[in-house]
Amino acid sequence: MSTQNVRTLGAQETRLLNTLSAAGKAVFTVEDAQAAGDGKVANLPRLLSHLTRKRWLLRLERGKYLILPLSAGMEGLYTAHEFVLASRLVEPYAIGYWSALHYDGFTEQVPQTVMVISPARRRDVSVEELGFHCHFVTIAAERFFGVVTVLVDDQPVVMTDPARTVLDCLDRPDLCGGMVEAAKGLYGYAQRLDAQPAQLTAYAGRLGNQAILKRLGYLAEQFDLAARFPNAGWSDAIAAWRRDLSAGFVRLDPRLPAAGPYDRAWWLRLNVPTSHLVSWMDT
Repeated sequence: MSTQNVRTLGAQETRLLNTLSAAGKAVFTVEDAQAAGDGKVANLPRLLSHLTRKRWLLRLERGKYLILPLSAGMEGLYTAHEFVLASRLVEPYAIGYWSALHYDGFTEQVPQTVMVISPARRRDVSVEELGFHCHFVTIAAERFFGVVTVLVDDQPVVMTDPARTVLDCLDRPDLCGGMVEAAKGLYGYAQRLDAQPAQLTAYAGRLGNQAILKRLGYLAEQFDLAARFPNAGWSDAIAAWRRDLSAGFVRLDPRLPAAGPYDRAWWLRLNVPTSHLVSWMDT
């Protein structure tokens, strides 16, 4: 097929794409296409296959497609925002961990994979043509909270809110680039005018993971948040976290071996040097 004709459209193809686009279905399923055609599209699988070959559609996964707009040009070259693509792959969902950490400006490190949390279990998705990679983290339904809706390229996208992102990263530093990045997240959050230590307390209670509180309290003290932000409530929060701790040592970084000194105030095995956790503050 020549490049001059590669993106031509027939009448039926035009109607289908126009109907889906008007309904805001930049990413759509076969069921969406059936509904858009009002049951009148003959041999829908063949039609979708033709549109894919002509680069009007990009197949994201089985039964799910992305409409490539006119701006993609004759060759169908197009880069969709990765958050928008990820938002169409599972329901309910929230962009989280490293992706949310970077979105909130808490780390300068750019993740190469979109991190998504969801109570629905599903496999990771990669679309090499777009350089798009999405990793799904399955969580219990009762742990799906602390999310907000933001606009990305004028499209609504659900993300974990900053407080939830901080706690998730302290829980799973392997999903945010490591404990140093998780520590940056806490310090970045503390610098926000709307930072609420009490919200961290409430969220940590709902997550029901004492390891999060131990890491949170230890880092808050290392950053001296109570003194740096005296009117934000950090002093009361840190005292409450220490008071509610259970006995039993956990590793500061759960990815690394159990090594290093013990911190008995926070029941932590300090397997990451404190100097390493705060060294970036001098740069």
